Amino acid sequence: MSGKAKIGETFFTSVGCMDGRVQKAVGEYASLLFGAEYPDTITRAGLDGAFAKEDIDPEVYEAIKAMIFVSVDKHSSYGIIVHGHEECAGNPVAHDQHKKDIKKSVETIKKMVTGRNIEVRGVYVRLNPRIKIEVVI
Repeated sequence: MSGKAKIGETFFTSVGCMDGRVQKAVGEYASLLFGAEYPDTITRAGLDGAFAKEDIDPEVYEAIKAMIFVSVDKHSSYGIIVHGHEECAGNPVAHDQHKKDIKKSVETIKKMVTGRNIEVRGVYVRLNPRIKIEVVI
């Protein structure tokens, strides 16, 4: 067995916060955006903030990179969606800072996947008064 996705299975990669309130909305949006059915979900509390730092923890970087490469190389991911959200316990910053963090995280991941033909996009999720996706990049 090659470890590749089965014929007919289509994947996208979701990279962001572990907060369950945002997973469904991000998954539905990315599924439509990339035309793929299944998310490979890579999560960590406040991931957008952790990946936006100039001095990213090398262990965190390498762990996320390994998971992204499994998704891209083994599941032939159609695209990567990077997300952050309001009321984040892991990255408790203002809306504008979250959006900056998401943009920086997208750029970090784009560099990581250089040479692979894959789109990387970023969204910010508002939770109140209802869940709403805002395209960041």
